[in-house]
Amino acid sequence: MSRPDVAAAAPPRRGTVLLSVGLVANGMGHAFLLIVLPPLGRQLGFGDVQTGLLLSLSALTMTLTAPLWGHLCEAWGRRRLLLIGLAASALFPAALAVLVDLRLSLALSSGMTFALLLGLRLPLAAAAGGLNPASQAFMADVTSADRRAGGMGLMGAAFGVGAIGGGMLAMALGGDNLILALGLIAAVVAGATIVSWWLLPEPPRPAAATVDGDARRVPLARIWPFLGIALLGITVYSLLQQVTALRLQDGFGLTPDASIRMAGTMLMASMVAKIGAQIILVRTLSGPPLRPLIIGVLCTAAMMLLAALAPSVLVMGVAMAGIGFGMGFMFPGNLAAMSVSTGAGAQAKVAGINGLGVGLGLAAGPLLGASLHQLSPEMPFFASTGLLVVVLVLAWVGRHRTRDHEAGRSPDGVGRSSPGRGAATSPLS
Repeated sequence: MSRPDVAAAAPPRRGTVLLSVGLVANGMGHAFLLIVLPPLGRQLGFGDVQTGLLLSLSALTMTLTAPLWGHLCEAWGRRRLLLIGLAASALFPAALAVLVDLRLSLALSSGMTFALLLGLRLPLAAAAGGLNPASQAFMADVTSADRRAGGMGLMGAAFGVGAIGGGMLAMALGGDNLILALGLIAAVVAGATIVSWWLLPEPPRPAAATVDGDARRVPLARIWPFLGIALLGITVYSLLQQVTALRLQDGFGLTPDASIRMAGTMLMASMVAKIGAQIILVRTLSGPPLRPLIIGVLCTAAMMLLAALAPSVLVMGVAMAGIGFGMGFMFPGNLAAMSVSTGAGAQAKVAGINGLGVGLGLAAGPLLGASLHQLSPEMPFFASTGLLVVVLVLAWVGRHRTRDHEAGRSPDGVGRSSPGRGAATSPLS
């Protein structure tokens, strides 16, 4: 039984609120599992490589299935894929709690527990892979072009708030009360799934989304600069997570324990600053999405250079917070620029392709950071500054291609119809 009759009458604002609730719940579960799985794996008798393999294969599965979900989202609608993704995100922590209990009571061997966990995780990760493309497409459908960056910022802020909540839950219950914490996570995400099933609307889509062939094509000639920005930006983001503690230890002489605690504090401050920037983006900024993109790139690059040259831990901390603030503008601005350059019938397809690039960035960042750190503790930050300069060049290229399209021309001068712009009125304004 579904509730499309009730959902269809819901105003767009309700849809964005309910989508945000689902993303908070998903972010909470995602962050909690990333924090607790490595030590939990040892407790269950897994080797560190086994746990790393579990996490890597899960991320790879979500990445590879994202383009497929993007295509299905255009045919099935946003609501159905959001419900599938949330349900999968609720099932895994519940199943993990059961397996942990069975293993700790010695009802299962270590090898059997790992096999069952891997067998559950991969299909559920594949099912959850549609959540991000569907969320981006949903937000594109209910925001006007000049408020698209704010809509994407709301998505990022919601996930970030959930990630902070998941980290706090891991600190509070992730040790002695792990099964209880997993149950709470499952209940929170399941609750968001039920509320979404009951009330979440299928957003209205422009007629061009289904009848205009151009609106249904993936415009790679226009969006490739923004896909490149996403890849490089996420590479820099994941690189920081890998090398921050190492920089503090090798560059400033902190002990291993102190470097871990300080790195955690800095990364948390960066996340809070990122959420703050996204809230500013949602509440106050409107206009072309390239504006927050360029502001964010310039701020991030400047703060990255400051981090590379930082003479003290305090300056390093300020720089990390500034990096988070800049990324809070850069990522939503890029998603919005990509969205308004895409026809109304290809929003989810492009989001799925972008998800593939994001996954590659998440895989490349840690390896690149570790390799550059071998040269010097500062080198990953100098290299990241260089990558951000490339991002700025790509933003400039994307700006001109977007202008060509908005003037009714493709980059090669051939006339084109303009892309779908979503709802006429933004629910965020």
